[in-house]
Amino acid sequence: MIPPGPAGASPEADRARRREIARKARDFLIHLDTLGRLLSIHDAGNTAVREALQRLSADVSALQADGQVTLVFAEGHTFVNGVWVRASQRAWEAGVTLTRRLEELRARGLVLSEGITPEALLQLSRFVGVDRDKPAADLRFDLDGTEILPLPSEADRARAGRSAERARAAEIFREGMLTIGREDLRKLDLYMRRRQRALVQSLVQLAEDSPEELLALTAIRDPRLPESAHSLTTAILCIAMGRLIGLGRRSLMRVGVAALGHNLGEALIDQAIFDLPRPLDPEERRELERHPLLGMGYQLTHHGFSPAALDRAVVSAEHHLRWDGAGGYPFRSGHSPHLFSRMIAVADVFDALCTSRPHREAYTPDQAIKLVRRMAGGQLDPDLVSVLLHLVGRYPPGSLVELDTGEWAIVLGPGAGATPLKRPRVLLIADEDGFTIPRPIAVDTGERHRRRRAWLRTIVRALDPRRTQLEIPPLLFADRIDNPPVKLDHDVTTRERPDA
Repeated sequence: MIPPGPAGASPEADRARRREIARKARDFLIHLDTLGRLLSIHDAGNTAVREALQRLSADVSALQADGQVTLVFAEGHTFVNGVWVRASQRAWEAGVTLTRRLEELRARGLVLSEGITPEALLQLSRFVGVDRDKPAADLRFDLDGTEILPLPSEADRARAGRSAERARAAEIFREGMLTIGREDLRKLDLYMRRRQRALVQSLVQLAEDSPEELLALTAIRDPRLPESAHSLTTAILCIAMGRLIGLGRRSLMRVGVAALGHNLGEALIDQAIFDLPRPLDPEERRELERHPLLGMGYQLTHHGFSPAALDRAVVSAEHHLRWDGAGGYPFRSGHSPHLFSRMIAVADVFDALCTSRPHREAYTPDQAIKLVRRMAGGQLDPDLVSVLLHLVGRYPPGSLVELDTGEWAIVLGPGAGATPLKRPRVLLIADEDGFTIPRPIAVDTGERHRRRRAWLRTIVRALDPRRTQLEIPPLLFADRIDNPPVKLDHDVTTRERPDA
């Protein structure tokens, strides 16, 4: 870690402190390499060796002014006590030599404690210089006052990567809330359009890098969030559906940007209608049903007839039309809506059902997916409903479920087994006795017992988080333990049907 500077220190003083640490670190590396070279031709009693050892001891004492010394080597760079060392050529060569020696021990750094002796520093120098030609199997590193930092395992790197992706996903969601507010949609100037495009680009990249973390964002449903959260979730679902049906990156960008503004017309209607704690009367309903045409007219009037503007205008007008042409609003059409409009309609309905409204409570995700399935072939395109089912499964991400072990868990996304939707990855949050797990554990319900064909865990039923007073989003993005499955169900070859 970076040693803390004095309380109230100015930025200039902190930079000076870091430069001083880097200078001392360069001296340490150079003198360590020098002593190793001397020991390769002289014994420990030689005067030059003794002087070099004294200089090295003084370097360690200077670095240990704030406690133990931690040296980490990564991709040719040296970090001492958390400070990057801007190395001279001599210090760089010394750092590379030490890095290569540690790699033979599958280590990435050293910790020198305050109790390190000159004899231990002498042995460390021998390790760098005299013993550099010995094979790794013959090396021993058990010096008093020193400790090696092992290289991270594949599992450690995977966990660190997933943690970074979760933080990145949360940051993208926060940026989205600042980009598509009601007033931002209303003016939608050039600056905001560019920000929206950058937001969609980040979502498309996240879909390619970490689709599980992208879908986890769709579980952020909080009544305290503005209405723009619905548009963001709709865009996320459309991007994920688009990848599943094979749309190219440019088409994903188009549908994502169009989905962000599909409800632009609502920003042109009095907000009081949306806040009524009761179902709308016929006159209020007619006023609300004006928003598709209002959105289309606003897009064409203010942004012309470019391809991007036409995309946004078409989906604004069509996203409430029925797939079968038998109804919808603001008009009844006998033709099938645009592909983007049909995708947005499916995502829009699903997220709207999962979101609380002033006049009704939200459905749980598993209930919402059942209702969406009933609309397939009438209000919604059955093929795209099937795509959504392939994407989220019977228990969409964010669903709170009970397992046959008695544990409670949150669904994260499709599992890695033969039936990824029936047996998703879940996050264990409570044990079989009902006690909260301090650090949630991610597991795959497609995992079997090591010696039997029985499943380790099976989802029994979905739970309503409102009755448990649980807040799902903080748990999804909190620190967790990832337990990779040891034995998956790949011996099962039957592919999962979306309606299974």
